[in-house]
Amino acid sequence: MEKNSNHGSKRILVIQTAFIGDVVLTTPMLYAIKKSFPGCYLAVLVKPEAKQVLEPLSFVDEVIVIDKRKKNRWFGMFSIIRLIQKKKFDILLSPHRSTRTAIISFFSQIPFRVGYLDSSLSFVYHKKLERKKEHEIHRLIHFVKDSINPDLQYITNYPLLEETEESKKEALALLNNFNKKPIAFACSSVWETKRWTPWGFAELAGKLIQKYNCPVILIGSREDYELSEHIYNIAKHILPEKIYKEIYNFCGKTNLITLYSLLKRCRLLVSNDSAPIHFACAAQIPTITILGPTTKDLGYAPIAENTGIVEIQDLYCRPCGTHGGRRCPEKHFRCMKDITPDMVLEKIEELKISTT
Repeated sequence: MEKNSNHGSKRILVIQTAFIGDVVLTTPMLYAIKKSFPGCYLAVLVKPEAKQVLEPLSFVDEVIVIDKRKKNRWFGMFSIIRLIQKKKFDILLSPHRSTRTAIISFFSQIPFRVGYLDSSLSFVYHKKLERKKEHEIHRLIHFVKDSINPDLQYITNYPLLEETEESKKEALALLNNFNKKPIAFACSSVWETKRWTPWGFAELAGKLIQKYNCPVILIGSREDYELSEHIYNIAKHILPEKIYKEIYNFCGKTNLITLYSLLKRCRLLVSNDSAPIHFACAAQIPTITILGPTTKDLGYAPIAENTGIVEIQDLYCRPCGTHGGRRCPEKHFRCMKDITPDMVLEKIEELKISTT
């Protein structure tokens, strides 16, 4: 496309069918598109769980859902292709690099398609961009700049989310019995090697409850409930009763947008390298990320103000993959086991934490 081309009235489709954390990191890109071309019609193709996160956004006109595991798996994805064809988009932007995404793009009948040079089946894209080695938020802003708006200057270090009246109401109901803002722990991850030790979380909870005189809530999905209960039971064995009774298991009690509303009303988040860190950054609360098999150089750790990273630096085997894994390849799991509660507490003390 030529420099300064007028896309103001164009219909633009962005494909981002990765994990929910990746979708949240895509929000500054979506805002940049709408900021660049206020009159455009902007749609996003995502997995089902991401719909509730994107629908409240004032700068997104439509959320299209693809159920890659069930309805739209294999030949079922052609129903999505037909839907996209009917919507007559003018521009397709795909930071997602999978084969499935490339197939959808190829058959979409969209006249101008942009993807990464290292995408699977990259030949389907009319313009192929180099994937820059920087944080994902900045990388996606550059995707917009290099594809449809060479003059774009907008850069942010924060994801952009918007709560709903319902999510706000649900979050306030969960916190109704608390006299002080709680500290949130996100103790799980899809990948087992990204999880800090349950003993570490339990001991840290005790230290923070005493230091800040506030409750600790364990957040996550229904699938994370059992792990959080394990942490709570460890706390019962190593902490005084008046301390461990200030730990509450909220796993399964929120959907994703309510999680965002909940975090907006928390004092601090301590989390593994998983989606809640991006929700917390959008909520602009202090955030500590515990990195094990992954490193900040991969581009997904928080870069917002008042955030910190705890990791074992210069460990020979880090990173062992982009996403982590089910088992430690070296069988010692030092990247997580060597991190102590005092190391995390020291990093927390470097942040600006509210005392009210």
